[in-house]
Order: sequence, then structure tokens, then C-alpha cells
Amino acid sequence: MGDNAAMEASVPAPPWERLSDTQLTIVATLLRRGRMARADLMEAVGVSAGSITRLTAPLLEAGILTSHSEQVAATGRPQSLLEVRAESESLLGATLSPHSLTVCLTDLRLRARASMQVPLEEHSPQAVVSTLRQAIGEVITGAQGLAAPVRIGMALGGTARDRRTVDQASFFGWSEVPLAQMVREEIGLPCTVGNDVAALAEAEAWFGAGRQHERLDVITVGAGIGFALVVGGQVVTSPSAELGLMGSLPVPDGSRPPVASPAMECLSSAALEGAWLRRTGQRATALDIAGRARQGQAEAVEVCASYARRLGRFIAMAAAFTLPQTVVVMGERADVAALLEDQVMVGIAAVRRPGAEPIELQVRDHRRTDWARGAACLALRERLGITAPQAARAAWAP
Repeated sequence: MGDNAAMEASVPAPPWERLSDTQLTIVATLLRRGRMARADLMEAVGVSAGSITRLTAPLLEAGILTSHSEQVAATGRPQSLLEVRAESESLLGATLSPHSLTVCLTDLRLRARASMQVPLEEHSPQAVVSTLRQAIGEVITGAQGLAAPVRIGMALGGTARDRRTVDQASFFGWSEVPLAQMVREEIGLPCTVGNDVAALAEAEAWFGAGRQHERLDVITVGAGIGFALVVGGQVVTSPSAELGLMGSLPVPDGSRPPVASPAMECLSSAALEGAWLRRTGQRATALDIAGRARQGQAEAVEVCASYARRLGRFIAMAAAFTLPQTVVVMGERADVAALLEDQVMVGIAAVRRPGAEPIELQVRDHRRTDWARGAACLALRERLGITAPQAARAAWAP
């Protein structure tokens, strides 16, 4: 990739830094809602018709926005619609798991243009940043024709209160690691660091379920248990929330009387593997167990069905406190929820009162690229120059 000076020289400098807060709000609104008529944009942002013209003209001239003429009714004049030119810039997202690093290059709508996953041989911050540099070089090479990246977001299982320093990341044994500074010095791009589940929820809030629902839960199951709440397009989080506190929540099984175990001890991949070992006396990975259940192997189906019902109870317990309109299930063990969604619903029904509104469930296929896109959302938010709550409130429209 060349030296840092070359990297920094390759970064274009459009007039983002000179945009007003209202102009940034316009960009955020169009990113979230897509192509809009000026009248609708005026109402969403809360400015006059004259102000919309004055504020959007520089954005059109700079190539940040584009205008399209579209016939929206059978009669009448075509309307001029505005949208963000998503390919005008690109962002990098990188997410860390205990065993791998995934890097994704996206446009401004977080559409993945190139990605790759590489193994992590070492967990030291220096080794991770070195691996990141190599991966970024290959990803950029594989995405010719896209604008040079302007910022990178990094997400991992841990906390980063100031979006720059990793306070704690137990999977890596990290404490007080100045990761953003290390990335900037090694790669030459400004960097934002955040919790991986919170970043995943940010992407859902901006470009996923948050477009249709004002209130949603994001639950991840796999190596750990993750939870995030989105309200009004805003991820409700704090340093404490990013410590994985929901993993300690006791979740009952289906026995009589029920036996409750912490979510980390009954809903992780390791828990599924332990249940299989106790039942069969054989060792197998959680991925293999889910695969056997998919093929209809009776013992695997029973073990996975029990896991799915317990996951349903966990979802219902979380929903009782957060009252979501929808629950998005993600992570490595979302495969079990997708395969046995009926059993998840059985678990939900065991906890939820019959008169309550049904919980809408959205189960996502597990792709590490989606987690990297979540990290890129951290970079996007910083690129807009305003805080996450401000951006979400400005962009959200019921």
C-alpha cells in the first residue's frame, strides 16, 4: 500500500468539513431514507423551501448529492428528487473475532464492494494492526474503480468509551489500548473504535430493520451473547451496556421445575457443544451440530430444538423490558434459530402472556462481512461529523 504519506495523499478532500450541521443532517436523512423530493426533505429536516435550495446546491456541486427527475404521478410535472451519491466516497470497516479479522470496503450506503477474512495468528495490538494493514491493501486492490477510503471503523467485543481507546477486550486480553492512534499511525486513515454488537445495531438502525421500525432489539448468539436496543433510530448504549451484561441473565429451561442458567452458559456455541457431548458422549463443533440437525439427524434436532426454545425464552425476557416492535437475531448460532424458528416461538410463548402482541422475529444469516459493515457504520457516523444520537434523531422519520 505504500507508506503512510502515500495513503493520506490518496484520500480525497471534498468539502465535508465545511458543511453546516443542517447540511450534514440533510445527508444523514437522505442516506437513511433514500431518494426524496425536496418538499419531503424540507419537512423532514425542518427548513424552508428556499433554505433547501440554498443548502443542497453546494452538495450537488461537490458531487455528494445527485438530482433525478421522476414522474411520481400519472399527471403533473416531474419532480426533482435528491439522493446521496453513495459511490462518491468509500469507508473501511474491520471487525475482530478471537480467530479472525474481517475487512470490508463499502460505499456511503454501507453496500459492501469488497471484503476478505484472514486468520489472526496473534492477539497483540501490534500484530492485529499489522494484519489489518495487509488485509486493507488486498481489499482496496480488489475494488478498483471505487473512491479511495476516507475513514476506517473498527469493532470488537469490548468497550471503547472515547471511540479511540479500547478500555477492555477480554477475548484479546486488551486493556487501555490506543487502537485508533495505532491504526492512524500504521495505515494513515482516521479511525473510530467501538463495540461490535453496538456497531451491528447501528447498521441495522440506519440501513436495516430500523428503516421500518422505531424500536427494535438486536440479539447475537455465538461465542458470546450480545444485546443492543434501538429506539427512534438511536442505539441506546453505554460503556456498561457494552460489557455483555445480558450474558449473565438467568434463562430457564423447559423442565419442571425449571432450571435457570446464565445465558452465556446455555446459549453460546460452547453451550450447544456441551449439550451435544452430554447427550451423545461425542465432541462436535456447534456448526457441525447445526448441520446435522439441518440434515434431519434426530439427536441433533432434539439438542438444537432445546437450544432454540431456550433462546426463545431469552428473547421474550428481553422483550418484556424493552418492548420492541421487532427482534433481530444475528451471530454464528442464528443458524439454529433460522432452522427451528418454530421452536424459538414455542420458547417465546412459554414466557410471554397470551394477550401480548406477537414478537416479530427477523433472523439474519451469519456473515462476518455484516459485522464489518457495522464497523464501517461507525466510520460513517464520524464522517457525518455529528454524534450517533444526533444523526439518528435527525434521520429518523416515523
